[in-house]
Amino acid sequence: MPITDRIARLRQQSLDAKPAISTERAELLTEFYRTHPELTSAPVHRALAFRYLMDHKTIYIGDGELIVGEKGPAPKATPTYPELCCHSLQDLDILDSRDKIPFAVSPEARRVYEETLIPFWQGRTMRDLLSNR
Repeated sequence: MPITDRIARLRQQSLDAKPAISTERAELLTEFYRTHPELTSAPVHRALAFRYLMDHKTIYIGDGELIVGEKGPAPKATPTYPELCCHSLQDLDILDSRDKIPFAVSPEARRVYEETLIPFWQGRTMRDLLSNR
């Protein structure tokens, strides 16, 4: 069966897309936790945070796609999970420059990490909480 023009175009778009770090999820989660510190039940806090993410995240639907859905706001845009382990600036440098499957880190993403995400999540991540037991 020959490949259609639409499929060929979508395939090429997928091949051309470069993996990159997206801060959207991390920023939304940080915004939620910053504005809702009063919640004491961890399961309820996480459930409401998930709801907030679903209500506010970018939904990417590419032109001509019949099966849709991306984990980030664009093809190969990889979300991060600061509530589990917040990347350091050195981590971002490694992700950006490694030989196998690098994830591009834009200057804007780096700025968001430096100014917003790292200061907020320091001492609050699951990794930090487990390490301090």
